[in-house]
Amino acid sequence: MLMQQVLNGMVLGSIYALSALGFTLVFGAARIVNFAYGEIMMLGAFFTLTAMTVTGLPFFVALAIGAAATALFSVVIFVIAIQPLTRKSFTSFQGELRVILVTLGLIYVFRESALILWGSAPRKIEMGFSGVFLLGDLVLAKERLMVVAIMVAMVAGLYWLLYRTRIGKALRAIAQNREGAAAIGLDGDRIIAFVFAMSGALACVAGSLLGALYAVEPAMGGAPLLKAFVIVIFGGLGSVPGAIVGGLLIGLIETLTGAYIGFAVKDILTFVLLIGVLLFRPSGLFGRA
Repeated sequence: MLMQQVLNGMVLGSIYALSALGFTLVFGAARIVNFAYGEIMMLGAFFTLTAMTVTGLPFFVALAIGAAATALFSVVIFVIAIQPLTRKSFTSFQGELRVILVTLGLIYVFRESALILWGSAPRKIEMGFSGVFLLGDLVLAKERLMVVAIMVAMVAGLYWLLYRTRIGKALRAIAQNREGAAAIGLDGDRIIAFVFAMSGALACVAGSLLGALYAVEPAMGGAPLLKAFVIVIFGGLGSVPGAIVGGLLIGLIETLTGAYIGFAVKDILTFVLLIGVLLFRPSGLFGRA
């Protein structure tokens, strides 16, 4: 049924949109492509799962603890591994290349550390929502509806933060012109550290929702990272609306393609779309040339 597949696509697209939001925020503010983002999602999911299993906390309380822990962890990684490279006297290309190489190396550090700490067995996060709503022939699982509701709440909170608060105004100033923002007294490093914290919290929420719908395991970060990269290219690097629209569209395209053409084709179509965007509109749907 078409409407059922559209609903499934919206659920998947909601997780993709949350994944891409954290990725594009860091690029928009700091021009940093964080290839370790998928592993940060994985660690965030494990933080949430650990908070639930060790203390017996309900899902939403454990999710808040996991998001705070992942935000702090992301700031520590920025201060230790990324900030020193952005301060040294490299050319722009050299600095960006070194940051990319560091984040690629962090993928394996985080993945192997997760294997040591939690093992390789997949585990599921229990949200505590079971059962379905029936609307005619449409089956609405409560767990999946909660995923969409969380995405809407996170996006609304992010927009409020970016456009209704002083820190949001400072963040947008840094993204538009870091030198000009520094000239009026804004501390770029502190604001970018805050962006990394936001990115980490969003990564934790996305990873935990993936763990609730599927499973949590150390290798879970690879596919979401690739999809997040496709989405931010599709929507426009650094564009928050582009990440949201791109995530929902990719989720719908993959679900409908898998249902009506074949699951072997859905990933092919996603990356064909990426190539097409790079060839014909490299700035993305919402990006600036």
